[in-house]
Amino acid sequence: MAETLVLDTSACFALLEDEAGADKVESCLLAASEGGVTIHVSFVTLAEVEYVITQERGAMDASLALAKIKAWPIHCLHSDEALCGDAAKLKAAHKISLADAFVAATAMRFDATLVHKDPEFSALTGIVKQEMLPPKPSARGS
Repeated sequence: MAETLVLDTSACFALLEDEAGADKVESCLLAASEGGVTIHVSFVTLAEVEYVITQERGAMDASLALAKIKAWPIHCLHSDEALCGDAAKLKAAHKISLADAFVAATAMRFDATLVHKDPEFSALTGIVKQEMLPPKPSARGS
């Protein structure tokens, strides 16, 4: 049985922006294209990528980024009633954003390892399997 992963928005940005951890995400995608790994993303990840890039660089760049992601060997999970319920329970019980609750619920649905850079997911240690990518270097002077 192939390993199953869920890419958080931060993992997608790692590859899109050539940040620390991009090599790990790229190797996961290569493994998926060879059939050794199944990779999922939450619908909320696509929405986050689109709004962040639209705000920072405009709608055209956002469309290009989404096209890149959709060309990856991944499966996108869209919301349904059960996913909403699972995300709501995670959000109610833990200090995480609603978007992160949906991403985590996606990982739980597939019994997948969540690949991310987001320290907020530490609240779900022991609940969701996780692989933390290297964080972005801190900005100078902060």
